Amino acid sequence: MMLGAVLAGGESRRFGSDKALALLDGQTLLARAIERLRVCDELVVAGRDVPGITSLADWPAPGLGPLGGLAAAMRHLRRAGCAHLVSLPVDVEGLPDDWLERLFIGGTGSVCAMGQPLVGVWAVRDWPRLEGFIEGGGRRVRDWVRQCQALEIDLGPLININTRDDLAGLGG
Repeated sequence: MMLGAVLAGGESRRFGSDKALALLDGQTLLARAIERLRVCDELVVAGRDVPGITSLADWPAPGLGPLGGLAAAMRHLRRAGCAHLVSLPVDVEGLPDDWLERLFIGGTGSVCAMGQPLVGVWAVRDWPRLEGFIEGGGRRVRDWVRQCQALEIDLGPLININTRDDLAGLGG
């Protein structure tokens, strides 16, 4: 079984407003990410409340950045009895149609997109390592990727939407 997690708890400082609610092609970035993960057996949103979808608070506390959302989803993954977590932040666009299949090519371990490590498939067996990493003061996603030895797969040029100009460049 596969759990899909939309990481949507960012503060959007560079964007100037809540970028998860920004529109691109008539849909919010949040709705676009949710649609991409509908293929998963279960869906959660980390970092915000979304009616009708299981919503998770960052773990172990707010303010840890995207790693707090990833950790909350990994904790839920264990309780849900799923083998893999598919994570997708609201602010990444340009995913190829076969992005998920390409990440699963990596085998049974954790795999993420080169240059966009929050686009990933995480193995349930990595949860104890992530918990220890955070409890030991780890906060950087890149450091976590190295520690869990996640395989990085090239999905092509992905676009990270950090500013309104980034969104405008996509037609939003």
